[in-house]
Amino acid sequence: METAVTDDDRPVAPTVPAVSPGARVRRPALRVPRLPGDPVLWALCLAVLAAYTVLSVSRYAVGNPASWDLGIFTEEVRHYAHFQAPMVNIRGMDALGDHFSPADVLFVPAWWLFPSAATLLVCQALLTAVSVVPVYRAAVDRLSVTEARLVAAAYGFSWGLASMAWYDVHEICFAVPLLACSVSAMVRGKLRASVWWAVPLVFVKEDQGFTVAATGLILAVVYGKRLTGALLAAWGIGWSLLAVYVLIPALNPVHLYPYWKDSGHLGGIVSGLDIKLPTLALLLLPTAFVALRSPLAAIALPVVALRFYSDNHVYWGATWHYNATLMPVLFVAAVDGLARIHSGRPARARGLWPYLGHHAPAMMAMAAAALAVWSPLSNLWQGETYAIPAHTKAAAAAERMIPKGQSVSATLPELAPLAARGNDVYFFNDKTPPQWILLDTVSWNVAPASITGFPGVTYHTFYQDAGVWLFQRVDLHGG
Repeated sequence: METAVTDDDRPVAPTVPAVSPGARVRRPALRVPRLPGDPVLWALCLAVLAAYTVLSVSRYAVGNPASWDLGIFTEEVRHYAHFQAPMVNIRGMDALGDHFSPADVLFVPAWWLFPSAATLLVCQALLTAVSVVPVYRAAVDRLSVTEARLVAAAYGFSWGLASMAWYDVHEICFAVPLLACSVSAMVRGKLRASVWWAVPLVFVKEDQGFTVAATGLILAVVYGKRLTGALLAAWGIGWSLLAVYVLIPALNPVHLYPYWKDSGHLGGIVSGLDIKLPTLALLLLPTAFVALRSPLAAIALPVVALRFYSDNHVYWGATWHYNATLMPVLFVAAVDGLARIHSGRPARARGLWPYLGHHAPAMMAMAAAALAVWSPLSNLWQGETYAIPAHTKAAAAAERMIPKGQSVSATLPELAPLAARGNDVYFFNDKTPPQWILLDTVSWNVAPASITGFPGVTYHTFYQDAGVWLFQRVDLHGG
């Protein structure tokens, strides 16, 4: 109710309408707070969060991890949560002696609330969903709302992000939203914000410094911020070299950066083209190749070059998590490319670029839908994704029989849940004689006879069911 004002601006008492005795007074409607922005964007973010949470957590629940990585990160974060050095027995080293990823400590607050390996998977899905917002903001700033929605949907369900969710958890899940925010800010002309979003990337993983350097070069060359770009490039290169040549070797058992052994030579970049060229095509296909129209696509070059320079062919392909950080860069580059096409196209121009300028957002959405049948997203509608086999249930029962805090040598599916319980976990072929040995012979090709690999140490069968064997050291109870 507003105060009435007379002609000479002096306030007078407001007029109150009369109410008859016994009359029912209509209360003002309660206003429900609404999220700002496009409701389609928030629905899309929730859909991405739900899809990648289901995809990753279901794989963990059925005892089908992609590798030992989830166990490694679980053990690392558990130590951080207890204010301890991130010693990972599964790898036999400090986690920072493998990769320089101090950003992993950001998992700790969620771990304090829910100490489980699944917590890390949900956090990764949440970070992925968050990254959709800056991609959308870049698109809606330069394109129409409908085009922005299509681009954001294509990005959110792109195969690179789906692969990150399917292959356990990795530190680069922190790089995805940081890169999305940095490149999005750059496209929208917020260059200072772009710099500050890029700065912490060096603490995500040692190779991200090269991406930071590429971002600095784009700022210097394309946007004319020479001093700022040079400083950012120096920051990125400096941290990467410091991590690779000083910090990681100082904490590594053999005092070396363990991944230089996979390095090849410059000529080797052109080897394995039967794998590398399809990978390049798959990277550009989700953006309808419009990312090539923008100089921002060059920010993706260091990651691609480092992978193709390696002799390890695993880095060349479209599997695992290695392509996730390229997705936000290429999609925002596509947004910039579309804006450039729209601004520079004559009214009656002909050719491929004008056609893509009109149809590319819809083509991106269609490409994402088509690639979902091939990508890990296809596991969402497969029944076996959610079926928990008997040996996984037996392994879970065996895990509960092991006292917390005691050492366990285990096969792959049991590493993460045991690490989350607080056990000192070793991979089953480690030479350290543990207090317990847990073998899942169904999911992992190992025979119970492998427990004889510890001279002078005797084990007896404590539990056996559905191909799962639990052995206890005899000397634990004086036998």
